[in-house]
Amino acid sequence: MPSDESTLDNRIQGSVVRPGDPHYDEYRKVFNGMIDRRPSLIVRCASPADVAEGIAHARRHGLPLSVRSGGHGVTGDAVLDDSVCLDLRPMNSVTIDPDRRRALVGGGANWGEFDAAAQEYGLAVTGGRIRSTGVAGLTLGSGSGWLERKFGLTCDSLLSVELVTADGDVLRASETENSELFWGVRGGGGNFGVVTTFEFQLHPVGPQVLGGLVMYPPFQVADLIRQFRDFMATAPDEVGGALAFISAPDEPFVPEFARGKPVVGATLAYFGPIEEGIEVLRPMREFGPPVRDMVAPIAYTDLQGLLEPSNHEGMQNYWKAEFLAELPDEAIDHIVRFTQTVPSRLTQTLLMPLGGALARVDNNAMAFGQREAPFNIHIMSMWEDAADTERQISWTREFHRAVQPYSTGGAYLNFIGNEGGDRIKAAFGPEKYERLVRLKRRYDPSNVFAGNQNIPPQAEAVEEEPKETDGQGHFAPLAVLELLNGMWVARALQVAAHLRIAEQLAGGPRTLTELATECGCDPAALGRLISALSTVGFFARTAEDKIQQTPLSAVLSDDHPQSVGAVARLFGSNWQWQAWSQLEHSVRNGEPALDQVLGTSLLEFLDTMSPDDGALFDQAMTGLSRFLNRTILNAYDFSGAGRIADVSGGHSTLLIDILAGDPSLSGVLLDRPAITAKVRGRVREAGLGDRLDVVDCDFLRSLPEQADTIVLNRVLHDWDDDAAAGILRACRDALRPGGRIVAVEQLMTGDKRAAFLDLQMLVLRGGRERSREEMAELFGRSGLRIAETINTTSPMCLLIGHALDD
Repeated sequence: MPSDESTLDNRIQGSVVRPGDPHYDEYRKVFNGMIDRRPSLIVRCASPADVAEGIAHARRHGLPLSVRSGGHGVTGDAVLDDSVCLDLRPMNSVTIDPDRRRALVGGGANWGEFDAAAQEYGLAVTGGRIRSTGVAGLTLGSGSGWLERKFGLTCDSLLSVELVTADGDVLRASETENSELFWGVRGGGGNFGVVTTFEFQLHPVGPQVLGGLVMYPPFQVADLIRQFRDFMATAPDEVGGALAFISAPDEPFVPEFARGKPVVGATLAYFGPIEEGIEVLRPMREFGPPVRDMVAPIAYTDLQGLLEPSNHEGMQNYWKAEFLAELPDEAIDHIVRFTQTVPSRLTQTLLMPLGGALARVDNNAMAFGQREAPFNIHIMSMWEDAADTERQISWTREFHRAVQPYSTGGAYLNFIGNEGGDRIKAAFGPEKYERLVRLKRRYDPSNVFAGNQNIPPQAEAVEEEPKETDGQGHFAPLAVLELLNGMWVARALQVAAHLRIAEQLAGGPRTLTELATECGCDPAALGRLISALSTVGFFARTAEDKIQQTPLSAVLSDDHPQSVGAVARLFGSNWQWQAWSQLEHSVRNGEPALDQVLGTSLLEFLDTMSPDDGALFDQAMTGLSRFLNRTILNAYDFSGAGRIADVSGGHSTLLIDILAGDPSLSGVLLDRPAITAKVRGRVREAGLGDRLDVVDCDFLRSLPEQADTIVLNRVLHDWDDDAAAGILRACRDALRPGGRIVAVEQLMTGDKRAAFLDLQMLVLRGGRERSREEMAELFGRSGLRIAETINTTSPMCLLIGHALDD
């Protein structure tokens, strides 16, 4: 039987790289040469579904999980030993909407890719100062760059994210949707999920700006820092830059005697009219005078690469950083002393001015704070020889200790290494940190996403007695209670669907009184229902205290093209709840609980005993097919399928959609008489009466005619193994030579959706969900073999079967 690792290859669109594979060492390498870690698997993700599969695999096998975008962080947490590494770099798309000044950026893109795409339209957002830096890590940590005084931090221009949670759910977070999560990801790092798409507000920049490096001799350092401090105190927002304490490079423009010696350079930029910038920057460019002034009109993309020659990938790296509350002469003296005795010519220290637009954002608007600091100092120690590590780290720590008295007490977390929980708490302050802990408990209670500047889901506390945990540090009783609360959420959604709240909001926001009148509800009680659902992204309140739609609540409306309203009402039916109340009966006896509740089978109940429930069931299944069919048709080419038989497909519109897209095809829909009677009208409405026959059929026994392609769309899971094998045998007998069976099923892979759908099948029908291996065995019993397994962008996959003797 194939290993779970090998089946992971089949479940994802991307690829899995293992130790020994040709590109393994290339993919595990990160910027910091001190890091040499060996993950068990590198999942090269191509979609959010791949990310969810990688997370599920790690959790199923108890493996640590890491997430890689650029791999530029000094901690090296993008890769962990014996882990599953989610490599997002294949997901590096950048889509620019120049009219709306918006960008959609994949979670694996870097700043060089983003800037290049945006600059085609003269647009940009505050981005990393090294182009190989990943967009994801920088943005989630808040995002510092040359533009921050003009347009704020990177996260200040973030409009929304698409994020995969520890449970594999794909969420959208913005100011109006999952707003608390959106608050947390802006500064809280990767603690809450894997962001696969970022939406940014872009700003007019360039493509030419005034910028470059002004170099000064070492004897001017103290006076230069004071000049820079005083200049930036009154500089307009358009001025960006930093003082860079470096060793002079071996370049022709550097005097030979100065090469390799400590120097200081002012990186200056002006993000406004160039002629205006020449005058504004004059006090810095004429100070000294400088050894070399290289400020000139420059492409913004070149400005972004200005520091790259002195940032060599693969060097030993050890970093420290502080937000400075002030920059008095005493602090300047310490900076001069250490930067002039630097032990490595690769080491550099950046003194970056803050203020401007980033300081005007409300400190509580998002998780990131520390906006009042006037300067940020970043000590980046880099050296080649690992044997010199002790000396280099010692110098870095002494320098850091010398400037700490002038700190706000916080730091920009993207600029520091693993300095412990107290350092992370100090970066946010006690109130924000506790808020982040609560958010972590909600979205990642097991701390799956721990490879980062980690916020544990359980706040540290001194206990009289140890608490029982779930094995991963999360307080077990709270974890269980959170799962039990899921029943409340489900029932509240079902009631909202039944009351048709979404339909009432289709025309725009309504007052609570108006909604209560339309829905026939008590206003206060309805308000409590809506308030509860708003905590999970359904419905929201406007500034005028009206109730408005959200993207999640919108799909509860039957008028929405991807509506699941009928599904919600179906799941809220009394007979469904009664059946689930008898789950223990099914577990003990292996029989459908619904048969005991109703005194008959589900099919008999829907067909003859309760026409209203039967109609709702039909509507729900047809609604599901609207968007599932599209994923099937995108994944599989039915051209050349010949005569197609859709077995038990009456609740789906799949065959109708296939034939509507290809006039050369014909088909027959085979189902029970109670279903075919309803389908014939649908076929006529589609104008397919001459190519699509509808025939009564007992498909458990045999099919009335042969076909080139036989489709089983979400059929096999309705039946136990013996009945499912009988259906497959009937299909095999009706298959023309060289024909194929296309079975659409959700495979059991450890995903919670499939696992709980399997329980639904047990309770309602006596059917079951199956793994890829179990499906192969079932096909084999029926004289068939699975030739191919095709994933879709939905939870469904396609199993392509052929006769064993074909």
